[in-house]
Amino acid sequence: MLLLGFALVLAGALGQGGASAGGVIFIGPIPIVFGFGPNGGYLALISVVIGAVMIAMLLFWSWRASSKKGE
Repeated sequence: MLLLGFALVLAGALGQGGASAGGVIFIGPIPIVFGFGPNGGYLALISVVIGAVMIAMLLFWSWRASSKKGE
């Protein structure tokens, strides 16, 4: 499915003549943010927000699981 997604994005980019992409890679506590194209900055910002929400959810679930152990 991942390869299919990449193929679809590539096909869309070739058909329109331009593409935008953005993302964030977390290596330990250090985020690496990238974005290119006309909307790359917005896509990178959205990626950072989604990453922060995912980390917050992970911390919340971890805290909740550890608090239930003590019951």
